[in-house]
Amino acid sequence: MSLEVQSDSSAVVVSDHPITDRLYAELDSSEVYNDNILYGYWFKPHEACYVNIFFHKDDTYEFKYYEVDNNDNIIEKLKKGKFAFDGKVITLESDEGWNDYFNGVMYYKHNGTNFYLTDKEEGLYLVKGSD
Repeated sequence: MSLEVQSDSSAVVVSDHPITDRLYAELDSSEVYNDNILYGYWFKPHEACYVNIFFHKDDTYEFKYYEVDNNDNIIEKLKKGKFAFDGKVITLESDEGWNDYFNGVMYYKHNGTNFYLTDKEEGLYLVKGSD
């Protein structure tokens, strides 16, 4: 289902599933939910709107996450850049660099059933899916 929004000069269609629309525009239908393929949308369960990454076929990414400052305020972050993948390790390049919480390296692991992405400390846990 989509929603039509009126602007000053024309109607704009806003999708109920923008992530799914992006996935099907870029990937074959067999790749969208296939966690054997890195490309696509990976998210943190129960925090999908706050922590997620989209790997594009042109080896670029969009990584959305958050940090908590000294006053317990949540600061949303969005990093974009290129990535390299060797089959087990994903290295994210960012012009702004990274921080102590995350160093730009993710690991592509298998738990016996599914693939997932994690960081060194395994505080970051992402699964593949859509909205």
